[in-house]
Amino acid sequence: MEGIGEILPRVVRRMGVQRQVRLARAQAAFSESCGEYLRAHVRVVAVEGSVLVVACAHPAIAHQLQMESVALLEAVNRAAGPPLLRRMRFVSEA
Repeated sequence: MEGIGEILPRVVRRMGVQRQVRLARAQAAFSESCGEYLRAHVRVVAVEGSVLVVACAHPAIAHQLQMESVALLEAVNRAAGPPLLRRMRFVSEA
């Protein structure tokens, strides 16, 4: 008997919702990884190929996240799974 871990990926693929599931996983992992203070000022808005697109309320926050991008991407990649995200792009929240 197959477990949910084997069945779910096939179901997601058949339903055609891989992108939405990947985005939801990336959003949850990023939110958890960026910390409580930053969480209120940022949000993942898209996954575009290998790029995680993050909206920031202020350029200083984007700068802080850029400095921490390696660790953040590692955490998101662990949760979102392949294909790997390789960089972050920041956009204005306004």
